Amino acid sequence: MTASVDQIQQEKPKYALYPEVLPMSENPYEDFRYFYREGMPLRPAPKRRTSTPGWSVLRHNLFDKWHTVADTWDGYDSFQTKLLDDHMWQTDETGAKLAEAFKRDGAKKSREDFETALNRGIDAVEHPSEELVAFFEEVDNIPEWIDLEAAERGRVAYYNVTPSSELLSIAFAYWATTMEDRTSAATGETGMFEYEAFTRTLETVKFFADLGRKGVFDRYSDGLKQAVRVRLLHAQANRGLEKLWGPKHYNEFGRPIGSSFLVSGEGWFALMPIAVDEFFGRPHSGGEWDDVAMYWAWVLHLMGAEERLIPKTGDEMRKMTDFIYANGGYSSDYHVRIATALMSILEKLDKNMPGQVLGALANVIGDEDTEFMVKGSRFEGTPYKHWKVAFGAKARAEAAIFSALDKLPGAQRRKVAKAAENNPPWQDVLNQIEAYVKDHDPDVKPEFKLHDDSKEARR
Repeated sequence: MTASVDQIQQEKPKYALYPEVLPMSENPYEDFRYFYREGMPLRPAPKRRTSTPGWSVLRHNLFDKWHTVADTWDGYDSFQTKLLDDHMWQTDETGAKLAEAFKRDGAKKSREDFETALNRGIDAVEHPSEELVAFFEEVDNIPEWIDLEAAERGRVAYYNVTPSSELLSIAFAYWATTMEDRTSAATGETGMFEYEAFTRTLETVKFFADLGRKGVFDRYSDGLKQAVRVRLLHAQANRGLEKLWGPKHYNEFGRPIGSSFLVSGEGWFALMPIAVDEFFGRPHSGGEWDDVAMYWAWVLHLMGAEERLIPKTGDEMRKMTDFIYANGGYSSDYHVRIATALMSILEKLDKNMPGQVLGALANVIGDEDTEFMVKGSRFEGTPYKHWKVAFGAKARAEAAIFSALDKLPGAQRRKVAKAAENNPPWQDVLNQIEAYVKDHDPDVKPEFKLHDDSKEARR
């Protein structure tokens, strides 16, 4: 008897029903440098940076309670992981076209038109370019699948993590920027954390602080506008780096800032705070996880991520992040330069901060990966284990206190009220950096224009 379609679907893995995966090309720059459309075969991943999935201690610490964490590449064989593999070869399509228009029309006029559209709407721009119109068509039209009520609940949950989770998540951003091979290469090549250290740092921290504020979902909120500015900045950097590095780099790594690594921001910045909360003992409901995923789905849409890549539930977010972390690799040729630049920024803010950051990280990442971050730099050997013990004790105590408060009557009402206080995660760090800049480098302004006339922009 011939099997029915339903029987075949039940017997085959789900991903087998999706598009085929192409064989690896001998010249991906010629064969894979296009934008995926629904129904196309999927491209295979660029060469894996490690023989086995990386960042193992971190992944097991965060995700073992939720799903099976794989220690071989065969363990990552879902449609989601195959789609992420494919999208390492491409980037933000609409943003890429706008970056080319900036080069064609000149940064001065292009920036003026961009800021007018951002602050007053595209209709306020006289004779806008086709690329600018298409870009703001995406900014101005939030798709129906994004549930803004759920996203606001996610903002509230994100806002109410423990102070230790907030700090460790910020520390993780420094670690991951150094350790993730594509990010460290792109960041190192531009040199912004070395030559424009506090402009770049202030912009990054302000971006995250503004995203946490009440009212962020308004079209003209500061948080929305920062997300859109960062989208353009990424597109400009990607354009210039690709021209600088050429086919050889593309054939090995894919795009300098690939679409799959854009969506990794959900794992780096949205997932980490609540995942760290849970690691230290404060649980979050499935609904909170889903709401946080939707909150950052809105952010990722504004930043140019395709809907097909964006996780829409907590489960999708955790599994995607597990895979993205597994692909993180162990830095690039710029490893020492990036570690030195980032740790030097922390040292300028507070001489004890490098050790404190390393100590916080070691609790969830493990000593080996923590120490590798600064290996070869002047910060190698920084004492941190006493900070590790102290931070772990503080984090567990906070998790216990917050867990008890979560069970009291009116807990959600209090969280909503706190999330309206205009002191979101990253705000304390922003205050510290702004105070330093005021005293030491008052000309620094967070304008998000570093790539209007960078060496990459001129190519």
